[in-house]
Amino acid sequence: VLFLAKLHPETKACTLNIQQAQTILTISKKVLKTAIQLGGTTISTYESQQGIQGTFQNSLLVHSKQNYLCFNCKTKIIKIKVGGRGTYFCPSCQKHTQ
Repeated sequence: VLFLAKLHPETKACTLNIQQAQTILTISKKVLKTAIQLGGTTISTYESQQGIQGTFQNSLLVHSKQNYLCFNCKTKIIKIKVGGRGTYFCPSCQKHTQ
């Protein structure tokens, strides 16, 4: 979602303007709808209650793509920790503005 919104993962929510917040909401709805249609994201051993693995992981643009090239600008995807959790992003497409 943040990659599609072109926001750096360390951007604090309290610094977002209305347009950025609306963009996150719009993109989140689209991503969630697509993920549901594709049966979710199977990373490791996830299965639905019916025993079906999802395929949304094939649509992930930066998650788990450390050292791969961004499909948008060909910059290397990097991984950092934010709030104790690993997150992936493109330093060119998602510039830190704070």
